[in-house]
Amino acid sequence: MSTCPNGFSCPKLSPFKYPFYNTSDSRCGLIQVNCSSSSSKIKFGEESFEIVSKYVSGPLVLIRNKTFEKLVNETHCDALRDNFTSPSPLLYSISILPFITLYKCKTNLNDDATMEAYFEQSNYNRYNRCRDHNFYYKYIVSESTLPSDLPSTCEVIRLPVKVQWSTGATQGLNETNIFSLLNSEFFVAFILSSSCNNCRKREGECHTEDGGFQCLNAKIYEKQRHGKTLLLTITIVLGINWKSIYSFLESYLRPLEEERKLMTAPEA
Repeated sequence: MSTCPNGFSCPKLSPFKYPFYNTSDSRCGLIQVNCSSSSSKIKFGEESFEIVSKYVSGPLVLIRNKTFEKLVNETHCDALRDNFTSPSPLLYSISILPFITLYKCKTNLNDDATMEAYFEQSNYNRYNRCRDHNFYYKYIVSESTLPSDLPSTCEVIRLPVKVQWSTGATQGLNETNIFSLLNSEFFVAFILSSSCNNCRKREGECHTEDGGFQCLNAKIYEKQRHGKTLLLTITIVLGINWKSIYSFLESYLRPLEEERKLMTAPEA
């Protein structure tokens, strides 16, 4: 029988609950959190990240990615290839906020002119200092709509981006320098897969084995009606209130941005 707690807390952070688990309860979740009085960390995949803040009522965590920060500071091409995806898509997906969309397109002497014309007509910026690929982008924050006629040799990349909340959103940012727009601190939303959601509603444990999803120790809910046994079908809808999340993003990031502008403003 499961003895997992309903949740747990880390110093100076809002409480955590499933799919997160404390390092002492490794069977009680999917995403490890290591609580510490100095700097709590979250681990998904093979890497751990510093936790900066935690959204109160949802699976949204503000992290600092030091590996990504180093690549950005070094203007390394690997920073532009680091598409942030879930290490366990059968169990959960991840979304980063706020983000900028890049199009990573293979370089080909026969197609370069056509590719340039395609993106120039929509006023995209280009970064062409990486081997084998060019990157095209606009400074538009968290735009999820993609071109319907995107060239087949281009891949969609979403990277964490700096945000300016003041009027004239691009003030102080160099749109022609993609590395100046990227941010190593960003929010990650963890969203359970539909299979795992259904499993959790039956108090089961979500696992993967041999490339397939498994729901272990789940309860079977039955109802007696007119002498017949009917299996109840449970429909799970994971509701994420994106409006409240964006309000939280603004309330958290705007003061940081104003403080940064004050620190970098030239003296009179």
